[in-house]
Amino acid sequence: MILIIGAGSVGSNLAADLAESNDVVVIDRDADLVDELRSQHDVTGVVGDGRSASTLREAGIDRAEIVVASTDNDAANVMVCNAAKQAGDPHTIARVKEVGLFETWQSLDEGLGVDTMLCIDKLAAEAVVRTIALPGAHAVDTFADDQVEVAEFEIGEDTPITGQSVAEADRYASTTFAAILRDDDVIIPTGETVIQSGDCVVVIGSLASISRFAEDVSAQPPLKSEDDIVVVGGDVLGYQIAQQFEARGWTPEIVERDPEQATQLTTRLRSSSVAETDVTNIGGFNPNVLTGADLVVGTVDDNTNYLLAQLAREFDVARTAAVVDNPEVVDLFEETGLDVIVHPEDIIVSDILRTIYEPGPEEVSVLGHDDAEVLEVVVDSESALAGKALRDVTDQLPSGIVIGAIVRNEQLQIPRGNKIIQTGDRVIAFVDASVAAEVAELI
Repeated sequence: MILIIGAGSVGSNLAADLAESNDVVVIDRDADLVDELRSQHDVTGVVGDGRSASTLREAGIDRAEIVVASTDNDAANVMVCNAAKQAGDPHTIARVKEVGLFETWQSLDEGLGVDTMLCIDKLAAEAVVRTIALPGAHAVDTFADDQVEVAEFEIGEDTPITGQSVAEADRYASTTFAAILRDDDVIIPTGETVIQSGDCVVVIGSLASISRFAEDVSAQPPLKSEDDIVVVGGDVLGYQIAQQFEARGWTPEIVERDPEQATQLTTRLRSSSVAETDVTNIGGFNPNVLTGADLVVGTVDDNTNYLLAQLAREFDVARTAAVVDNPEVVDLFEETGLDVIVHPEDIIVSDILRTIYEPGPEEVSVLGHDDAEVLEVVVDSESALAGKALRDVTDQLPSGIVIGAIVRNEQLQIPRGNKIIQTGDRVIAFVDASVAAEVAELI
């Protein structure tokens, strides 16, 4: 049984993803949220405070194999995990926002009753910088202990592969064309599928090969160490993003309105500069912080980040990125032409699912696209792939799947038709969501 405490956006999405193949119990103080989950999905709902011993007992905490604490209160999430360990021996997962708490947990050798702690700001910062590092990428994710990269790129009129078939475009070593997102459709390509201007292409491969692909198809050159990067917002998230940039050799400028926070940033960051100005105050905003910028990253609230995107366009900023909290406005941000949009709750849901499914299939919504998933699975003797060449298992698997990468003994293998899959191989596959459950069971 999987017990989820907190039926907000993250908890509800988790329950929806897990309910089909798991016994799921959800706790929340909001009866309406609990009733909605009960009516829409096959879950058990308990109305109450997840910190309450009686509520936890009612939910069957002593039977739980996995406990996910996903409320908006970091301390409450840790309390729940600790209580779960007292009641039984589940794997406990806590979602937290406070980086200091996450670092404390790490220093205690992952104690506090929490087996897996996921810090939303750290994960969001990593996603922002990882995606920006690939020129032209809309979204990026990594698999197989960061050996395999999955990335989405929009294809323009003048890219080298526009108008070519997948077979003609397939000239990048260790790279597989996994899917084409065209209008509202997910196309699993064959060698004859022609890549059109306006398509979004999903590729899977080694980090080096995806980087070469990005350089070819992107109209933007890679960021250089001397490029001007402006991070707007110097709170925890902005600080984490600045740290990530510094680790990659870039020197960003942080824009922060609070004088005390600006001073702290100056002393804590190694090479970044800090400008004290209030971007939320149009009358007092100093537009010089945008003049000449090569990249602007918005980390403040959604309204301010949206305004920044518009201002950046007026100042001819080459690239823009934003962290968007409200899922209902993500589409609006996409319409502004932002190069990179990161929605932290999507990241948290994906990482929790990976933890739950390990070491079995990891079903993760791909790059924010609801119609497709990535499955990462370790092949065992019962798998339809075991001991067979890829070309020979095509008829045994439903249409709508592409094997994108194979990792054997920590080495990336190119997944071509004559490749024989062995037990113990880690396979990363792009799958149409409609057949994902069936494919996961087969492979």
